[in-house]
Amino acid sequence: MERRSFLKLAGSATVAAACRLAFPWAATAASQYVAYAGSLYRAAGAGKIETSADGGRGWRLHSDLGDVYSIPKLAVDGRNSHLDLTVGYAGRTFPLVLAQDKRSWLTT
Repeated sequence: MERRSFLKLAGSATVAAACRLAFPWAATAASQYVAYAGSLYRAAGAGKIETSADGGRGWRLHSDLGDVYSIPKLAVDGRNSHLDLTVGYAGRTFPLVLAQDKRSWLTT
């Protein structure tokens, strides 16, 4: 391999790795959505949850927990028909559930 090609390849790999480290929320922002109670919900990264009422064409901010929190899991509990959220903070996680008013989150 020529030196120039090697440097391009090494530089590209370094930039890609740095982006993953510097912006861990970017992977979450592209996460899949969850259908619940006639709307779609998704973790938007940096502690944000977005909702869509038009099938995913447009997204609105539903909740902003703060950029120090991560959202590793957003799922519908089939047994109780609740929207469950797992929030991460300082290496720990805790569960929340969407309240009946569909505006606030409750601890479980």
